[in-house]
Amino acid sequence: MCKKDIAVATHGITKIYGGIKRVDDVSLSVRKGEIYGLIGRNGAGKTTLIRMILGIAAPSSGSVELFGETAPKALAEVRRRTGALIEQPAFYPRLSAEGNLKAYCLAVGLRSADIPALLKLAGFEDTGKKQVRNFSLGMKQRLAIAMAMAGEPDLLFLDEPVNGLDPTGIFQVRELIRRLNEERGVTVVISSHLLGELGRVATAYGVMREGRLIKEVRGEELASLSRPRIRVVVADRERAAAAFAKRYAAGEYVMRENVIDIFAPAEKLAETGVWLMNEGVPVLQLSAERGDLETAFIDML
Repeated sequence: MCKKDIAVATHGITKIYGGIKRVDDVSLSVRKGEIYGLIGRNGAGKTTLIRMILGIAAPSSGSVELFGETAPKALAEVRRRTGALIEQPAFYPRLSAEGNLKAYCLAVGLRSADIPALLKLAGFEDTGKKQVRNFSLGMKQRLAIAMAMAGEPDLLFLDEPVNGLDPTGIFQVRELIRRLNEERGVTVVISSHLLGELGRVATAYGVMREGRLIKEVRGEELASLSRPRIRVVVADRERAAAAFAKRYAAGEYVMRENVIDIFAPAEKLAETGVWLMNEGVPVLQLSAERGDLETAFIDML
């Protein structure tokens, strides 16, 4: 991968708060044009990492690279090409979407912003003078994204953009993100713990656990994570664990409490059942499952 194709990279970036490494030696890369899903449980370090990339927080060690730039002065300049939604912005509740966008653009010095285009982008061309205090949470989130896009950035960071939204709001925000990427060519980095929703839009992933980036997944490897599996629910976990350890290598199955997923096609179902019976492992359920990214990422987390 050529360096000019990378929008964001971090090199061994670390952040220590109160003697604890909140982000620990993270080196990631986001390619231009990707929708990059940064996933992990709450407290995994996703927001802290984004804040360091944006220059809101200073790393304890390591460095940030944006569009090939690493020098502080050059980074400050290139960050002008970056939009972000890290926390819900403060709206003027008695103003309309248009009024809030105008106020925001004036506040940050974006006097040439195309307000009608932003309203159309976020789906507010028909809301007229409806006040933001009467907006749904999903509408407010779309307005916040429109604000982040006011400077026409090439790179957009969204921290938990669908958290707390109802299904309609999630769909609308998801489609807005997809349009930004496909129609405007915006590279998008989304942090979230809602794996099912990310799976509908992301084209690459970084998996974080306890402050560390444990894996980046894209392309063919991403497709392989959706491989089919045979799911076994057992009554005796210890007996099953001993049997599986003898038959399968690490990575060929995953065991969570009394549920075991074997990465094998449905054709192996009968054979697996016979083997379990011969091993004396009591089986409560045996089924063939379609592979899905959410389950695969949960295994990593």
